[in-house]
Amino acid sequence: MTPAAIALIISLVEEAVKEEPAIQADIVNIFTKSNPTPADWEALRAKVLAKGYGDYVPASQLPPAA
Repeated sequence: MTPAAIALIISLVEEAVKEEPAIQADIVNIFTKSNPTPADWEALRAKVLAKGYGDYVPASQLPPAA
């Protein structure tokens, strides 16, 4: 993995924690686990994807998706 890719991932994690602090504990747990399983990563992914755009940007003027 290139340094640029790693920097991008770190930036994305930083923004995710700023925008959704509740997910911070899940990110900390997965990175402090000695050997995270694919199921751990899938659970984190599912939790993030469970929310929609409106949850993350409640003041949006965009109409709800059909």
